[in-house]
Amino acid sequence: MKRYLVLLLALTDLAAQGEPNLPDATKPPAEAQSADVHASYAFAERAPATKVESAIDRLLPSIVKVHGASGLSTITPYATGIVVSAKGHVLTLDQVLVQKERTRVVLYDGSVHDAQVLPEDGKLGVRLLKIDPEQCQGLLHPIWPDESDAPLYRTGDFVVSLGNCFRLAEFSEKVSATFGIVVGRANTALRFRLADVQYDGDLILTDACNNPGHYGGGLFALDGRWIGFNMRLLESKETNTMLSAAIPSRDLLPYLREHVNGDLREVTESDRRPVRTGIVLFRQAGRASPPAYVDRAERDSPAAAIGLRPDDLIVRIGDYSVRSCKEFDDVLKKFEPGDKVMLTWKRGTKVMQRDLELAEDKQ
Repeated sequence: MKRYLVLLLALTDLAAQGEPNLPDATKPPAEAQSADVHASYAFAERAPATKVESAIDRLLPSIVKVHGASGLSTITPYATGIVVSAKGHVLTLDQVLVQKERTRVVLYDGSVHDAQVLPEDGKLGVRLLKIDPEQCQGLLHPIWPDESDAPLYRTGDFVVSLGNCFRLAEFSEKVSATFGIVVGRANTALRFRLADVQYDGDLILTDACNNPGHYGGGLFALDGRWIGFNMRLLESKETNTMLSAAIPSRDLLPYLREHVNGDLREVTESDRRPVRTGIVLFRQAGRASPPAYVDRAERDSPAAAIGLRPDDLIVRIGDYSVRSCKEFDDVLKKFEPGDKVMLTWKRGTKVMQRDLELAEDKQ
């Protein structure tokens, strides 16, 4: 109750601050403020009167409803998207519902458009759709991630999440806005249902409701800055909790630049030297990537020096969770010979930790 009172007081204070000063990345073109979008309020009291309401009002034309394939009760056939270019590009979450020739985008004005499905980014779990801007009744209202080095958010910041929660909006109805705070950030030792999250960056964690249909929407600061892209509700393997999470908007830039602007991503060969731990994992035949159980520690190796034994289960290297042999291999590529990392493993019911000094693999 105390936290909600604090939120109410904060919003009341913001109401007295007048109109927001939105950054250029979130301001729609001047034409976007024409009568076909913002001035058509049937009752004067419904027009935005506070800083928060004004920010949301300016963002709403950039948020679209996405409808796609269904047929199974476990597949939610609706989601949210964000217009990211005047050429008709719409960013959404890559889900089963997004299928060629079966995906529709509903714009802010209620118009329905067939969407071309563009290549996904498997690491981020996002996908671009494209509609024909010539078929739109008015101008599109794109937003773009902030490309500066300024911090996007801080823990404790108030945020608003925009999305088509529970399909409450079908056509020209406004999408839902849920409020909350940034409660922290976390690396992705996470999964959705039984599928591990591939994104290996830090996620923004909030207590803003992230219900079905909200996925693919935007997480914004109260002044309208785009700070995150809503993921599905996630389950933490380590804490057995459900989390509302968003990908930081800047992490979307390489994918957007490539498929919206046509810029090629820089592919650089890592010049890191391979490291040696002396840990030989038990790679079970018939399983693509079993848990990282130790088969043996090589003699006179870093693993032998810290006392690793057969059947120890490696669960973390430094700040990175290890859930499989493949992740063990991938995490080690992030380090150089000579680095010292905290190795965490389970031995029976005990959790053990020791500093492991990585050697150079000369083979």
